[in-house]
Amino acid sequence: MLVLPNRYTDPKKYTNDLCEFISTPLIQQITGGIHVNDSLIYEAWESLPQDWTRYWSSWTDHRHLQQDLLDSIEDRAEFMTTESDEGHGELLHSRPEALVSWLQKLNSLALPRGEREGPSAELPDALTRRMKTKKVAEISKAAAYVHDICQRKGITRVVDMGSGQGYLSVSLAYLFPQLKILAIDGSDSQIVGSQEFATSIGIPESRLVHLVHWIDGSSNLAQRIEDWADGQKCMLVGLHACGNLSDHMLRYFTSMSCIETLGVIGCCYNHIIPRSPSYPEGFPTSSTLRKHNLTLSATALMTACQAPSNWERPDVQLATKGNSIFSRRRLYRAILEKALFDKGIKVAAEQRPAWGIRKSDMTDFTHFAHRAMDCLGISRAEITTEDLKKYEEKYRNYEGRIAILWTLSVLCCKVVESVIALDRYWYLEEQGLEQVEVFPIFDAKVSPRNLIVVAQKNKARS
Repeated sequence: MLVLPNRYTDPKKYTNDLCEFISTPLIQQITGGIHVNDSLIYEAWESLPQDWTRYWSSWTDHRHLQQDLLDSIEDRAEFMTTESDEGHGELLHSRPEALVSWLQKLNSLALPRGEREGPSAELPDALTRRMKTKKVAEISKAAAYVHDICQRKGITRVVDMGSGQGYLSVSLAYLFPQLKILAIDGSDSQIVGSQEFATSIGIPESRLVHLVHWIDGSSNLAQRIEDWADGQKCMLVGLHACGNLSDHMLRYFTSMSCIETLGVIGCCYNHIIPRSPSYPEGFPTSSTLRKHNLTLSATALMTACQAPSNWERPDVQLATKGNSIFSRRRLYRAILEKALFDKGIKVAAEQRPAWGIRKSDMTDFTHFAHRAMDCLGISRAEITTEDLKKYEEKYRNYEGRIAILWTLSVLCCKVVESVIALDRYWYLEEQGLEQVEVFPIFDAKVSPRNLIVVAQKNKARS
């Protein structure tokens, strides 16, 4: 069962409407057609509907506008404060009708995120002392859910793919001694950390086996799992399985006889590889979505990683007269990209190192640009200090525009993630499985990536 938005009862109708909306030029532009970093190069602001940009430009501070947009895809009752409510009525009533309609459509097409009621395990200090609050909430729900399915299906073996530091696999082994766990991760250091965690709380290797193996869809890994299963039925699980890991898990599940049940929660969608001639197994995986000729860029997939409810409130910054370094950093990055473009300086993606932004770098655009140029190996003679000051002066008043453009892309996170979850739902349905579900398992305010894909094989197939 696919938990659909309120106004839908037919998954096919929902699929058609969602794919049509995602494919509109406006969504395509916002989610990657013109990246915010390149917005000054390709005049992204000017490409938006003119009545929208006139409306936003009529307000003196963009932070109220940002919060108004963010609140439009959330339950406002949970976020209202005296500061945020001040002036909101005027904002709401002066919105262009087309913007109101677009925001409503965006909200109505996102898969519901209200946590489904279900069991929750009480985690002892032995487990929680290594976990942050968010991880405790996730593991308590995920471990109880996995155990519940195993009990109902008579399963005693669990394969945890992308097991990382072992929070889920170690917790399952510690809480439920009747289960045997196989924890698989491609990172030696992650597996070592998990082994140390298990050893520190007395879990024997007979109940928790660790395997370092890159999860790439290979038959070699499938055989290793079959050997460990020893003829017993297994449940395959993944907690926040990054990128293509979820897709590999779906294929292992459908092709391996020892795996009877699947439960996977996706994450890090920016690591998903879009379908291409060189990678035909990329997104989308289902023939249902391929029939819609749906394409999402890597930037659009990155959009799905955003969690707007976790943002610091822009209107609270305004009420406390705080400064938004985040939006100024976005502005500076866009100005820098424009300068590089104008000067004909090309920097390959793999040459762009990630550097930590220091407070001193945000003194002004020149400090920011000099730090970036030094990291990129660009001589200061190629873009002089005088040039940088001219760029800063020219685009000084563009911070609000860049902030709105970034916020618009973030608004689309829920529909983009909905498309990804829908693709996985249809892929499993197309395999003729007995039961396929997609529903929110965690509290979205604690863990925004809360959609779990669950499936089980019918008896004849398993």
